[in-house]
Amino acid sequence: MEVLLVEKDPLIRDQIKVGLQQFPEFEVTVGVGQAGINQMRGRRFDCVFLGVDPRQKDTVKLLHNLRQIDQGAELFVLTPARNVRDMQADKGKFDIHSFLQQPLDLKEFFGLVGRFLERHTERENSALRKSRGRAEART
Repeated sequence: MEVLLVEKDPLIRDQIKVGLQQFPEFEVTVGVGQAGINQMRGRRFDCVFLGVDPRQKDTVKLLHNLRQIDQGAELFVLTPARNVRDMQADKGKFDIHSFLQQPLDLKEFFGLVGRFLERHTERENSALRKSRGRAEART
C-alpha cells in the first residue's frame, strides 16, 4: 500500500515514518509542503498523513490542494491538540478520516493504522468476492 506523509516538523515526520515502517505492507513516501502534495499527480496513494495547523495558512492551502488532486485517498490530519476542535468543521468538507493529535500518542497512532489496515483488507476482500461472483456467473 502506498502512503504519502507530508509534515513540516521533522520530529513528528520521523515518528510517523518509523511507525509506518513497522508494517511491511506500507511503502512510505515522504514529502514536505507543496512539493510533497505534487507527488500525488500521476501516482495513487492509499492514504495520506498531512500535517495541518489552521493558524498557518500554507498548511491549510496544502489540504485544499490535496483534495483538488485526489478525492479518494484516505486522509489523516496531523495537528496540534489545541486545533482538533476548531478543525472538526473541515472534517466533512475535506473528507478527513481522522485527526491525529500532536504530540503523538503512539497507542492512538497504532490503533488508527490498525483500523485503516482492517478497512483496506475488507475492501480488497469484498472486491475479490464480487469479481469471483461475476466470473462464476459467466461460466
